[in-house]
Amino acid sequence: MEQPPRKTRTPWKVILIALGIVLVLGGAAFGYFVFKANETAENTNDALDRGDKSERRDDSIDLTKDHFSVLLAGVDGGALLEEGRTDSLMVATFNKESRQVTLVSIPRDAYVDIVTTDGEFKDKINHAYAYGGIDTTIATVEKLFDIPIDYYATINFDGIEDLVDAVGGVEVDVLIPISGRATGNVELEPGVQTLNGKEALAYARMRKDDPEGDVGRAKRQQQVLEAIINEATTINSFAKLNRIMNAVGNNIRTNMTLAEASQLQPYTKSLRSFNQETLKGGDLTIGGVYYYEIDEADLEDKQALLKTELGLPVTAETDTQEESDDNLSETTTY
Repeated sequence: MEQPPRKTRTPWKVILIALGIVLVLGGAAFGYFVFKANETAENTNDALDRGDKSERRDDSIDLTKDHFSVLLAGVDGGALLEEGRTDSLMVATFNKESRQVTLVSIPRDAYVDIVTTDGEFKDKINHAYAYGGIDTTIATVEKLFDIPIDYYATINFDGIEDLVDAVGGVEVDVLIPISGRATGNVELEPGVQTLNGKEALAYARMRKDDPEGDVGRAKRQQQVLEAIINEATTINSFAKLNRIMNAVGNNIRTNMTLAEASQLQPYTKSLRSFNQETLKGGDLTIGGVYYYEIDEADLEDKQALLKTELGLPVTAETDTQEESDDNLSETTTY
């Protein structure tokens, strides 16, 4: 019997930085933060169709006692986040004992099993959102890594521009030159510099001119994410806080509630030094369509890493991607 959607509760409007990393502010900003949180609550909180917990959990987690995971998704589909595709996907694990935050990026063209209510089929992972929204995306990522996804945060990708401007710009060590119409005519040269919202978004999204392709793009997205966190965790201005809250309320959806998010403050410092990883792989062409073929050995390594951080048993056999069809090796080009 299908579980009814959970009733929306007033969430703590935690600042889910650039695809959902949570920032909890304290001190003098606490009261204002709560006020602004309640003001934007209705727009941001969105429960999952599955209910309170993952089917891969026997019991609901307790954030004061358990390790947990968050799926961070940048959606390229408008401010309402009701359609489109995921332009960026990252899995974050929070280890209660070490306070370590681990982030694993999934290339947008990764060839995976899409898990829907009607069955499974192979496609690019960024298509999962178009097939069934965040619920289908979560089910797909859970199978890929063989772990439960406890929470999610989606952000309208253009909202990153608003968020960067809200924190007053971010300092980034630009790795490759950025230029051209595809980047909105943003021109950047390599080197450490302060980027505004438009520049940071162009730097994070540019893909075709990166010699490392999706892997390089994931590295740049993680750079921007870390830069936003570095700025946001030092905010001591109510004016900046107000701008950040507006950016969050207009562009982010999450299933995290007030009671849950208020327990995340111990991780704030960890957000400045989180462990960053990206799924490795190579080019794959099927029927003239480009895909990113995940390296099976590296996938097993990432599964083991995430399971270890979540305190789950690591086994030799995993319930993940089915073995590639025999003919895939004939169509793969490196």
